[in-house]
Amino acid sequence: MTAHESGFNLYYTITVLVHEKKENNMKKAFLATMLCVALVASVFANGAQESSAAAPASDEPITLTVFTSATTQNPEGPLATRYFQEFEAAHPNIKLEIQGVPNNQGLQKLTTLIAAGETPDLFCNSETWYGSLLEMGVMGDITPYLTKEQLDNIDPGVRKGCTTDGKLYQYPWYSSPNSLIYRADWFKEAGIEEPKTLDDMLQAAIKINKPEANRYGFGMMGTNDDSARTRFIMIMRSMGAREMYQDEKGVWQTEVGNDASIKAFQYFADLKNKYGVVPPGAIENSFNQNVNLFAQEQIGMLIGGSNTIGKVFNANPELKGKVASVEMPEGVTRYTPAGYIGWSINDAAPESHKKAAVELMVFINEKNRQIEWVETTGRIPCTNDALNESEYLRSDLMKGFVAGLQHSELVPDVGFYKEVRNELGKTYQKLLLDTDGKLDVAAEVKACAETIKKILKDNQ
Repeated sequence: MTAHESGFNLYYTITVLVHEKKENNMKKAFLATMLCVALVASVFANGAQESSAAAPASDEPITLTVFTSATTQNPEGPLATRYFQEFEAAHPNIKLEIQGVPNNQGLQKLTTLIAAGETPDLFCNSETWYGSLLEMGVMGDITPYLTKEQLDNIDPGVRKGCTTDGKLYQYPWYSSPNSLIYRADWFKEAGIEEPKTLDDMLQAAIKINKPEANRYGFGMMGTNDDSARTRFIMIMRSMGAREMYQDEKGVWQTEVGNDASIKAFQYFADLKNKYGVVPPGAIENSFNQNVNLFAQEQIGMLIGGSNTIGKVFNANPELKGKVASVEMPEGVTRYTPAGYIGWSINDAAPESHKKAAVELMVFINEKNRQIEWVETTGRIPCTNDALNESEYLRSDLMKGFVAGLQHSELVPDVGFYKEVRNELGKTYQKLLLDTDGKLDVAAEVKACAETIKKILKDNQ
């Protein structure tokens, strides 16, 4: 599968000028009129999508099924629920049936619904789900339902990632580029500068680590789930090893197994087993557990998306003014996944449901709602008007995330990418459990590489 292509469908109009002169006979005027009608009819017959852009849904009663993770989270949940309620109030004929599911369970649950023929009319979608859903063929092209102005308002880089073969299959809602979040007050007390490299991050973790006071330097996500695997891949890519990429011939390759990848696995395992700078139970602690630990002032650093800020302050408002962010520390390079969440429409849904779904998407992405969303949740807008007008994004607290956008990349957009990530998770978990250091790290990583190579070969 090639990388996403940017672009959007052009809209066509036909203007027919019929000049009637007094000396022309009625037959000529009649033929010209018929030509006009035929041309316009042709447009509707062969390109109905061109005339439907931004067309409002009809007034017929509609129950729109909406699959989302937003309502299951805090502080996102109450705000998202309010937006849904406001939409229903503004559209009395549209009733929303919200299907809330935690993000880490989202793809599995959505896949189950699709297999059962119960695909929601509108469903949340992420860059790590996109490839799988594209292969399933359930996503409808959103382009025909948006105006040129609405399309142009989407951040160009994000829009490119949401587009395949000129079709916009995902309407982005927000992005959460990752950075290193840290306790600025603890760093100041210890005389530590903000980390610029992965070695800086390790040394900072050691200096602020106080296990006797139930305070640890780094919040590790050691589970084998989407959130944890993403954090590990950030470290590995920063070290200079790509888990999966396409060569110049479009063939999928991996750099797992090379020296840089071995170094990354060793670094990750050493944080727990050698230096002891992570809290107990790291192999069971994923995103939510680490957010809670940070909010409870038990960890001093955490790799997280911009939404982490909103969750931390929601749990412990007293941390405001004590937390800062810095771009993901560098190994030999810098890397952060683009990390966006958006909406996709069910390609098989009735036309009236598609139009209602797009109306909801546009409603939620209105500029003032987007600015309120980032200030409440920390999640960064994907629309240019909100990005340009949000003062919050220019604050010191958010600077690491904004800087991270410069080095953000789209993850591979193929369904089998999840299989590759799963092998990475199994390997780092195995190493994290090796507290006695009996395993040969290089051998384990190379075994992982062989499994990944087989996955790639089977899916070329």
